[in-house]
Amino acid sequence: MNKQIVKSIILLKMEILLKTFLWLLSLIPFKVQMFLGKILGKILYKLLSKRRKVVTWNIYKCFPDFNKDDITKLAKDNFTRLGQGIFEICNSYFWSDKKYLKRLKNIEELQAKIDAIKNSKNLLLVPHTGNIDFVVRAPSLFMKVNGMQRSAENKIWDKIMTEGRKKFINELFLPNEGRKLLKALNKGDSVLYLPDQDYGYKKSIFLDFFNHKALTVIFPSLLVKRTRCKVFLLTLVKEGDFYKADIEQLMLTGESIEEDLKIVNSAIENFAQNHKSEYFWIHRRFKNRPEGEKNFYPDSALRKEWL
Repeated sequence: MNKQIVKSIILLKMEILLKTFLWLLSLIPFKVQMFLGKILGKILYKLLSKRRKVVTWNIYKCFPDFNKDDITKLAKDNFTRLGQGIFEICNSYFWSDKKYLKRLKNIEELQAKIDAIKNSKNLLLVPHTGNIDFVVRAPSLFMKVNGMQRSAENKIWDKIMTEGRKKFINELFLPNEGRKLLKALNKGDSVLYLPDQDYGYKKSIFLDFFNHKALTVIFPSLLVKRTRCKVFLLTLVKEGDFYKADIEQLMLTGESIEEDLKIVNSAIENFAQNHKSEYFWIHRRFKNRPEGEKNFYPDSALRKEWL
């Protein structure tokens, strides 16, 4: 048999097995999921030493008033939410709308906010969290939404992720398909976008985030300028066994990239301040630095005294 055919069959079987496993995880009762997620978070905290150090250093730098115990507690809480987020992502791919809605504690409030904007051009900015797919499914229950995603390095996971997202996202755009996203906005569609990662120097500028310079992508401001879309911050926060979703308008004008992005960074910083364990501290948000500035993540930050 041709080697390529054999490889394709193996990959297909692996995909089916992984998809089945994720589906089975989504069938576990919610409270049990969250308990298992907490245990998984503890395991990840122990095993992922490099990522644990990144989380710890980010917290140390962004919350200078925190003592060592505060830092360690928040890091552990953050890993708990990362562990639970794995189950929440499975739920976003396999739960029915009815089952998802049962976990929202402010359905009527969210629907009213979406009904008020769903017939206009909307850019929904979403802060990075460990359960991002579960977050962005919320608005799709009440209106059609499109989104931009980066391809995963693992082809099997990339396919499962894309198929899962297409169940609740109308159209997905790759990072090099900005024109398609622009066209969707101009057509009157709503678009999801995650602006708070370090995407490199190209088409980004340095602005303050937790009083540290962070590369901030200029795309949201350009979209406002070119489409006159409205901009909102979309968030979903776990409160006990339920979630509270919110959509808050951000007054970007498209007239000044710097002023627009200050509003974006401020809104995301406010979210991270108020919901510290939810934010994606595992990302090296400050990895690229302004010219002449030393590395934000020095080797000394990775020694045991910071754990």
